[in-house]
Amino acid sequence: MDLINLSSEYDQKLYGWLPRDLIAEKVVFFPDACPGKAPLPTGTATLLRRDDWMRFAISDCGCGMRLMRSTMTTSDLTPQRWERVADRLCSNKGSLGDLGGGNHFLDALEPHSRKQMYFLIHTGSRSESGLVNALVDQPAKFDREFSRIVGWARDNRAAVQEALEAEFGDLELVLDLPHNTYEVLPDGGVIIRKGAVRVEPGDLNVIPSHLAGDVALVRATNAVRGTLLSLSHGTGRKMARSASKGLADAYDFESLRRCVLMPNRISDSSLRTEGPYAYRELGDCLSLLEGYVELVEQFSIVGYIGHL
Repeated sequence: MDLINLSSEYDQKLYGWLPRDLIAEKVVFFPDACPGKAPLPTGTATLLRRDDWMRFAISDCGCGMRLMRSTMTTSDLTPQRWERVADRLCSNKGSLGDLGGGNHFLDALEPHSRKQMYFLIHTGSRSESGLVNALVDQPAKFDREFSRIVGWARDNRAAVQEALEAEFGDLELVLDLPHNTYEVLPDGGVIIRKGAVRVEPGDLNVIPSHLAGDVALVRATNAVRGTLLSLSHGTGRKMARSASKGLADAYDFESLRRCVLMPNRISDSSLRTEGPYAYRELGDCLSLLEGYVELVEQFSIVGYIGHL
């Protein structure tokens, strides 16, 4: 197996994160690589040539990010407006436009180069994703259901955008990229991307870090031909959720709220596992991706909605 390591971890540790019965031709580990509940680690792209590949492609199918450009500036981001957006998202619970939980979020962003406001949506397919789990031995049904769920997740991000547009006017779509997908190749091989985005050279991708950090808009270089046409979907967690809870008690959430606008309904306790201390830094991630991406724009987070 050809292992491409773009992470900061040792190769031997990465091998230990892979399923013992995995027979793959190539595995790419990105800077955001970390083990999870899914068969394959987050932050990987894997090339397989085996009939039972579908059992490695499950978990949070179609989860992705959507970046939009506004004609407004961050001075238009008032607490009242942000509260109304949160209200709309709460009213969508259980239907399209539901932000979901975990590390899914809506960010208001300010580019370092100008005052124009952007928005970034990160949502998954929630319970929809589990519907493919029982179909791993039924290829035709698996393909249809997986495709439907990827479309559902995209529609869900579009519905979150509609909630934003009701408050901030029309938004220009910059990109919408899923990062839990698979791709069947013409020669019969399959690339499974778990927490990794499919890109061609020249394509844009967005890489968020954490609540107190920056977000990068990058352009893929020709080097991504060597990473299975894939890139990171973020900087990734540097510790498990259980470990991050212990650091939350000492973290100054009040100071964070002075820099990042949050609706009142979001409690500090709900952010215990999602605080900045739990995620890697953007600069470290971009250093590991040197040669694979070119920085287009860097953003500061000025507003956050999550854990509704």
